[in-house]
Amino acid sequence: MRKKWRFITLLLVVNVWCGGDYGNAAKAELAAAELQLSLPVICQMGTLCTIQNYVDLDPGPGAKDYTCGRLVYNGHKGTDFRLPDSSWLDLNIPVVAAALGQVVGIRNNVRDHLPGKYEPERIKGRECGNGVLIDHGEGWRTQYCHMRRGSIRVRKGEKVTSRRRLGTMGLSGKTEFPHLHFSVTFQGKVVDPFVGKNVQGVCGIEGKPLWNSDAMAELPYQPSGILSMGFTDEVPTQNQVVSGDHRHIRIGRNAPNLVFWVMIYGMQPKDEEILQVTDPNGRVLLRKKANPATNHKARWFTYSGKRARNPWARGTYEGKYQLLRLVGGEKKVFLDKTTRVKIE
Repeated sequence: MRKKWRFITLLLVVNVWCGGDYGNAAKAELAAAELQLSLPVICQMGTLCTIQNYVDLDPGPGAKDYTCGRLVYNGHKGTDFRLPDSSWLDLNIPVVAAALGQVVGIRNNVRDHLPGKYEPERIKGRECGNGVLIDHGEGWRTQYCHMRRGSIRVRKGEKVTSRRRLGTMGLSGKTEFPHLHFSVTFQGKVVDPFVGKNVQGVCGIEGKPLWNSDAMAELPYQPSGILSMGFTDEVPTQNQVVSGDHRHIRIGRNAPNLVFWVMIYGMQPKDEEILQVTDPNGRVLLRKKANPATNHKARWFTYSGKRARNPWARGTYEGKYQLLRLVGGEKKVFLDKTTRVKIE
C-alpha cells in the first residue's frame, strides 16, 4: 500500500513540475511557434500596394532583406506596404489587425504631411505617427504606423480579431511616402515575418514564416518594379510625383514641354534604362538610354522630355519604359511598361 501511495505521490510531483515553469515555457513556445499573420492592409498587392522595404537582417552597418537583396535600409525594423503616390490615400485603404490580440496603445492626433515634408523636431518621439500597438500574448506584438490622423477605430484595452479594421493608411510621422510600416516583435526583439524568429545568416525563407498561407501567396518577392509613371508639361520633382501631381491624362497643344517620367523601386548596379516617347503617328519623338547604374537605389526617379517648337500635333502619345538587367551574364529586359497621354 505504501509503495502504491509513493508511486501516486511521485506522479503528482512530476505532473506539478511539468505543469509549472517547464509546462508554461513549453506552452509559450508552442503559442509563439503557432502565431500566424494575415495581411495588415486590404489592398491589391503587386498592383496598387507594393512592399518598398523589408526588415534589415544585416547585424552590421550594411543592409539586406530576407533574400539578401537590397529592398531595405540599415536598421529598418518592419515591412513597408506603400502606395504609388498620395492621391491614392483618398481611397481610404484599410489597415487591419494581422492576428487576434488586445490593443495596448494608440495614437491618433499626428497631422499628415506632404511627401518628404515631415519635421523631425516636431515629431520627435512620435516617429510612428498615428498608429496602433497590439499584444498577441506569449511575448508577441505587432505595430502599425503612419496612419491617417483621426482614422483609428479601436480603443486601448479593446480585444480585436484578425482582419479587424484599425484605421486607414496615411502619411504621418517619419515617412517620405504614403505607406503602412508594419513591425513584429517577440519578447521585445524585431522579427521578420518572412522568416520567423531565431533565423540568422541565411538567404531566403529558411525558417517558419509568420504569414499565413493566403498572405504568403500574395507576397512573392519582387526585387524591382514600377511604382508610377506619367506625362506632364513641366519638369517635375520627386516629391511632386509622390504627392500625385504631374500624372496628366490630357495636355494642351500649346504646352511648353512634353515630359515623360517614371518612378521605380529596386534599381540595381549595372541596370540600364530606356525611356522612349512616340507621337500619334508612331514616330519616335525622343529616346533616352541612361548609363548603367553604379549602385543600388531603393527608390529611383527619372524623366526625359522635349520642348515645344510649334503646337503639338493632336492625338495620343505613348511613353515606354524599359529596365535592362544582367541575368545569367546576358542583358535582358526586366521591366517593360507603357503609358499614354492625349494632346488636344
